[in-house]
Amino acid sequence: MKRGKRTDEIYGSYLLPHAMNRGKEEKVLQVLRQYRRAAEGIQRLHLRRFFEEGSLSRFLDPTSVGQPQGGYLESPLSDRYLWVCSQQVVDMLKGHLEHLKNRVREILLGSSLPREKREVLLLLNSREAWLKPEVRQALAEGQPLVFKVVRKDESGRERTKTLQATPEDLRLLLHLFRRARKELTWPGMHRIQMHLDGKVVRYEPRGRGRGKQATHFPAWLHLATLEKGKRVAIPLGENPYAEGRKGEWRDFFQVGEENGRVQIRRVKALSPKPYTPRTERLAVDIGLSPLIATDRGDLLGRGFLRLLAAYDTEIQTIAKRAQREGRKLSQVPEYREAMGRLRGFLKNEVNRLLNRLVALHAPAVLVVERLDLRSPELSRRMNRLLSNFGRRYLKEKLARLGELYGIKVVEVNPAYSSQACSRCGYVDPRNRRDTQTFVCQACGHRGNAQVNAARNLLRRSSPEESVITFTPKRETLRLLLRRYAERSRPGSRLRPGIPGGRSAALEQVWGKNPYLKGFPDLLRTLG
Repeated sequence: MKRGKRTDEIYGSYLLPHAMNRGKEEKVLQVLRQYRRAAEGIQRLHLRRFFEEGSLSRFLDPTSVGQPQGGYLESPLSDRYLWVCSQQVVDMLKGHLEHLKNRVREILLGSSLPREKREVLLLLNSREAWLKPEVRQALAEGQPLVFKVVRKDESGRERTKTLQATPEDLRLLLHLFRRARKELTWPGMHRIQMHLDGKVVRYEPRGRGRGKQATHFPAWLHLATLEKGKRVAIPLGENPYAEGRKGEWRDFFQVGEENGRVQIRRVKALSPKPYTPRTERLAVDIGLSPLIATDRGDLLGRGFLRLLAAYDTEIQTIAKRAQREGRKLSQVPEYREAMGRLRGFLKNEVNRLLNRLVALHAPAVLVVERLDLRSPELSRRMNRLLSNFGRRYLKEKLARLGELYGIKVVEVNPAYSSQACSRCGYVDPRNRRDTQTFVCQACGHRGNAQVNAARNLLRRSSPEESVITFTPKRETLRLLLRRYAERSRPGSRLRPGIPGGRSAALEQVWGKNPYLKGFPDLLRTLG
């Protein structure tokens, strides 16, 4: 689901059953294969323009997609199909540029650069100026880049400020952009769905057009084929769940395939659901056993890791057999089917558990950590799949909750949240005995490790918290250790219920903390 750019509408796509015979289905699959092949060529065209001119354009002619040899892409698709495909590719690339921009921003905010230099680089990054002509020219001439930014002062009046980026700043910006590109690969086009509108499909509900005769089907979808002037008529059924959702259907369809069978989805503009928050702020710690823990003590998805391990064993067995037989995994039907079941499991569990969370607490704000789904109990392959699919499904669902219910999602710094005591603030790797058990070495507090982490995340979401989202990890550790040291001084005024004050036992625990080896100045704090 996503919110439209020009309206406040929320869109959902819903699977519709169809009654195509194999002949019709093969014609649709032929179009899909050519569409994906054309998308790869169109992507090369847009990326070439981006690296030459520093920007993307929706108005490039997709019918003349240049190849590396200088020729043109020969596609049996009509010009209308190619234009629709080009718009889809540009939207995907623009979304990827947003990810690159966010990644560069994360790196800059977590760096130790001087404030002024960081401000300049953040502004250039927000404008996606990595490859803009003015940046190239400044680098080629060895001259600083001067640009203006408009800001509001304390009285609300707009002021123009002139900033300057040195050649060294611009080279650093390009370096960070290249680093982000290595971490985030460009989107692949070999498995995309066709996003089709009235240019290439025609929808006829029952009682109109062909639907007048075939009343036993709710609707027909007429889709242009590779043969000029010929369409394939697809009988469509209904989706009861989608029909029950309040909203208005749109004549926009997504056509893809799963295990060699055509899948058709229709887009619907949804009405926001009525929602009254009961909890002002709820923090969640994302793990694998369980998948979700809250600061209120909820543990949702306790069997998630066990089920993942079963999928992991199955996929690893298939992969090893394919390797012995010298076959590529992409050509092994059993592997594709297992991957499809895994993706379905991940998406269903994420949606089910987050829906359960909303039903239990109805939060106005959800506090989450920067997502990192990995486990030493799983294979490298499964951890990689979790990083790709699990994180994506979590982010998509959180965004959807914001669209449907207006729930605000706040991301906080997770560094050492699993090793810091939520009661006294003491940080020590020995605090966390295992993935489930937390025992504070200083105050003796015991509890579930993920619930303890969620309570730390909740505290870090407060405005007065000094551990901000992008504080570097080492600086975060220093802040946490210094804060605890100050609380533990004799006569310090601590919050009610939080133990502190100097004692021989506390000094002994403090002296054995392995983290203090990197901060000798803090070793003398209790001296």
